[in-house]
Amino acid sequence: MGKTAREKRSAGPPPSGADEGTDGAAPREGSGAVAADEPLERARLQAEVAKQRVRIAKEELKRARKRMKEAKREAKRARRQAAATRKVWKKARKAHRGNSARAASARAARGRRRSEHHSPRKGAGRRRGAHITPPSQS
Repeated sequence: MGKTAREKRSAGPPPSGADEGTDGAAPREGSGAVAADEPLERARLQAEVAKQRVRIAKEELKRARKRMKEAKREAKRARRQAAATRKVWKKARKAHRGNSARAASARAARGRRRSEHHSPRKGAGRRRGAHITPPSQS
């Protein structure tokens, strides 16, 4: 924010010939009023600076609130993603466990069947009575 014309005049050096008593002339009547105005001007400038600081602080607060909202949105998004990923992982684990349990039981069943079919004695694996035909009913 730029300075006003009054601020520019008060900040710069006084115009030539306006020095109080430096040029040998008698001091003017209004010089006491200029000295009294200086503290008021300083207070006004300080108030303006304070207003600017308040404005800047409010803007920073707005930006911080926006960042906070964005961070909350991002956290919510991450939680949803984590939940979905956990769900998929659990489903895959359940399927894997189900398959491995079925596979283990199938392997055990195959092992039992093999032991029945592949016995060391010749012909011991055949079912008895398989070659006998049932009596025909007449």
